[in-house]
Amino acid sequence: MPRGEPIPTLSGLRDIVRNDPSKTGHKIPWISQFVILPYVAIYFTKLFLHLRWCGDHVTLLMTACAFLGPICFFIGGTRGYVIGACLMLLSWALDHADGQVRRYRGEDSIFSIYLDRFTHRVSYPLQHLGMGVSLYGASGAAGDLLLGGAVAYAYQLVVVQTLDKQILQLERGHVDPDPLRTLRLRLTAWMPALEWPLKLLVGGYSQLIQNPTFVTLLIIAALFDAVRPYYLAYSVVIMFNWLLRTLLDYTVVFPWRKRYAPPYGSSASES
Repeated sequence: MPRGEPIPTLSGLRDIVRNDPSKTGHKIPWISQFVILPYVAIYFTKLFLHLRWCGDHVTLLMTACAFLGPICFFIGGTRGYVIGACLMLLSWALDHADGQVRRYRGEDSIFSIYLDRFTHRVSYPLQHLGMGVSLYGASGAAGDLLLGGAVAYAYQLVVVQTLDKQILQLERGHVDPDPLRTLRLRLTAWMPALEWPLKLLVGGYSQLIQNPTFVTLLIIAALFDAVRPYYLAYSVVIMFNWLLRTLLDYTVVFPWRKRYAPPYGSSASES
């Protein structure tokens, strides 16, 4: 909309900036769909519209918060964990607000899209490196440091594996980019009572793996001086999902015994 027009009410603004996931094909985590988008991000969007910010400005602020959060995790302590977690929650809200600002103003920015993805790919593993360093500093146990590094590595491996399967799906077809979701849906169809336990624990968009859920629970754990046992439990969920995903990749998605004939006119020996 033109900048000179008055900014509509919150309800009117929601209608204008709403992003229909059925059209984009993007999955929206439940905490975003039911909490952050309708009740948090929209207020930031209205604020930035009054400040005459564009979407790129909001994305830069989101990136700053997303990298300041892990720095606080490296520092550790109750204050460091709480402030860092709040910064990560703020970055998540801003991650939605920048898109809403762009939709309202009719903007498009390849820079913001790239910066958004770069921020998520780098800041989320940094969180776990920070957790490992701060827990090691508090306990002196090398296992805490190794655990943080292992979770950060597994987190990145999940991203890389998913991207690789999406590329192979485009190139060859017949590739399931999210076998955990497929497994969860099949088990739920077989036994409906498993729906919520599986949603809680399994898959890239499981409730516990979603970053806002992780940092929200981290705030509670920090206030009750239970960060170390909480992070250990969270790490078990992350590593379980990575191991299960990898197992499904090599048994269901890409069974190693299965051989494919090369397309007509091509040869497996071609370089």
